[in-house]
Amino acid sequence: MLLGCRNKIIWLPDHKLGNDKLDSFKYAIYQRPSIVRCSIDAASSMDGFNDAKERIRETFGKNELSPSFYDTAWVAMVPSRVSLNKPCFPQCLDWIVENQREDGSWGLNPSHPLLVKDSLSSTLACLLALSKWRIGDTQVERGLGFIETHGWAVKEENQISPQGFNIIFPNMINYAKELNLNLPLDPDLVNLMILKRDLTIERALKNDLKGNIENLEYFAEGLGELCNWKTTMLHQRNNGSLFDSPATTAAALIYHQHDDKCFEYLNSILELHKNWVPTIYPTKIHSCLCLVDALQNLGVDRYFKTQVKSVLDEIYRLWQQKNDEIFSDVARCAMAFRLLRMNNYEVSTEKLLFGFVNEECFFRTSRGQLASDVAILELHKASQMATHDEKDHILDKINTWTRTFMEQKLLDKDIVDSSKKEVELALRKFYATHDRVESRRYIESYEVNNFKILKAAYRFRNIENVDLQRFSLHDFNLCQARYKEELQQLKRWFEDCRLDQVDFSQQHLYTSYFLMASTLFEPEYSDARLAYAKNTMLITLVDDFFDGFACKEELHNIIELLERWDEYSTVGFHSERINIFFSALYQTIEDIAAKAEIRQGQSVKDHFIKMWFDLVKCMLMEFDWWKSKTTPSIEEYLSVACVTIGVPCVVLTTQYLLGPKLSENFIECSEVSALCNRTSMVARLHNDIRTYKREQAERSPNIVSILITQSQGTMSEEVATRQIKEMLESQRRELLGMVVSQRRGRQLPQVCRDLFWKTSKLCYCLYSHGDEFRFPEKMKNHITEVIYKPINLST
Repeated sequence: MLLGCRNKIIWLPDHKLGNDKLDSFKYAIYQRPSIVRCSIDAASSMDGFNDAKERIRETFGKNELSPSFYDTAWVAMVPSRVSLNKPCFPQCLDWIVENQREDGSWGLNPSHPLLVKDSLSSTLACLLALSKWRIGDTQVERGLGFIETHGWAVKEENQISPQGFNIIFPNMINYAKELNLNLPLDPDLVNLMILKRDLTIERALKNDLKGNIENLEYFAEGLGELCNWKTTMLHQRNNGSLFDSPATTAAALIYHQHDDKCFEYLNSILELHKNWVPTIYPTKIHSCLCLVDALQNLGVDRYFKTQVKSVLDEIYRLWQQKNDEIFSDVARCAMAFRLLRMNNYEVSTEKLLFGFVNEECFFRTSRGQLASDVAILELHKASQMATHDEKDHILDKINTWTRTFMEQKLLDKDIVDSSKKEVELALRKFYATHDRVESRRYIESYEVNNFKILKAAYRFRNIENVDLQRFSLHDFNLCQARYKEELQQLKRWFEDCRLDQVDFSQQHLYTSYFLMASTLFEPEYSDARLAYAKNTMLITLVDDFFDGFACKEELHNIIELLERWDEYSTVGFHSERINIFFSALYQTIEDIAAKAEIRQGQSVKDHFIKMWFDLVKCMLMEFDWWKSKTTPSIEEYLSVACVTIGVPCVVLTTQYLLGPKLSENFIECSEVSALCNRTSMVARLHNDIRTYKREQAERSPNIVSILITQSQGTMSEEVATRQIKEMLESQRRELLGMVVSQRRGRQLPQVCRDLFWKTSKLCYCLYSHGDEFRFPEKMKNHITEVIYKPINLST
């Protein structure tokens, strides 16, 4: 059955489902350990909740990137256009003097145990700026003291290293010598670093590979006079920058000089920030994408629909214009593609750069900023958005090599612990996860002091903040309280219907309800969740009847009762269990139909009865095939089996409770029929792959066994299963394309289309080998996490 988990019953002691501790899932690239004191009492304050919502709403459009001491120092070293003996941007020098840390360093977070290299790099850059213009003697002395006490970190491989550190840091040491700045570093270590740097540069130039040279050009401040600045300037962007890097752009003015566009770029940043620059600029698009992504991951984007739509509309406009800020950065381009596609914007893979279809091309054509784990991770996430009508298979190719690359990284333990969980999650198919389970993981692992690193560590303060965490926590716990109430209602329904008297385990109740609560989680869909769960359980029960627990007379009795719905009392019941089942079905359908009529302004009860009648008739046909040992054709089998899987009854009934007004001919609508057929195929193929062995032993029809039989012995079980999996993947992609597409002629409200996709995700979770539902203990833990165990970040 669709969601009926017979043969996979999870035995749970009433509502206390266990107290297993959750793993702490880290999803940022690098994170600073922090304790967020957030009691449930404080988080549950509605005033605080609304205040936080307003503050989050205000962050849209803001670009609160942390200052970069490293980049600001390079800008401070730019000579005046009037006199080479004066700084062009003296305000940056003043800012450096005024913002030295207590320990004599400069950097995002000198106290972070893994950011010592970053502090060394930023501190040395600031010392060069001060020494070049001969100011800040006291600050220079204190900075040298920091380098002396922390110079050990230069050779520590466990330290988080800024990009290009092994090229840039040795060059800054050479520059310090030119300025007569004596650095308290081990001479042997310095010589070794310089030697390694020179060999790296020599090897790149000797191989003359475009990717290698461009990687070096991104770190041009580390090349100095060795850089072919004329060639490097060919990479200048429309905004005047080199690679959106203030440091590299400043280095061009130091070594190459007299480029108006470079000056204009740096001036534009300082007009905004007055006396400092970030490590990358512009970042508005990236910041907006990250904020939308964070809101969706945390499960609270529904509170900001207007703002999210405004952001994505603007991103889509820029996407169509092939905006430089989007397409110059692989990670940004991949994230934009993923968010636009999953939010129903028409985006083509043709605009994803062809240079990334395999690992060799990626590293050959990507500069250092792009050729990173972050970019590969985002490419992999984007690659899972493939739909059936993709013509060039770009996403498939990207998916293959990025998956292999990240799996190898995990095997080699070459990924920092803070990003390991994010990589593991990305390797799981996004269409086989539970939204609410993942939201909980994001909330619990959310760090308000997140940082990422390019040539310097940086932080988006409008994204990584306590408001987002507390707001998401409060929302999760509010929804959870609703789920507990609904589950109690479902228990009362189960008891009132006497379903326990037909050997139907109450454990189905937990499973059926959890599946929908974990996916259609918003509080306003309470009636829809309950209807979905009740229909799921009743379909599972009637399926048990047809699987051998009932005689044929009882099956015909059910059909006759459905045919004479309003006069069922004149039909009578063949047995007490048929009485219990039909009474439960009658009460449930009447109740759902009454609620649907209030919402829709029309009676839809006849539709519900018709869907149930079709379901039971098809089940009887499957029963006859089994009884007579008949093997139907694949076409005949699928026409019946895609009804008995239960999608039409469950999903179409629930649609009437989602909110939007539906037309009178909703069920006959071609768009609805196509979506329902695709979802039913996904569910049926999953079910048959998973249950093939059991049904083979029972001699029940199954598409795998039918395929083997019709091949007349020419096809093995392995080949048949592979073909069905290919068919399944094709159906899934077609369904995704239909759900996210906004092509003309699409009239079904998005929330209704989404329910088909959500149902297909549940099928992957139920039937896929190796997923979390393979182990009952994991399912029990998920039920605990989503329904019973509040999130409490208090310490």
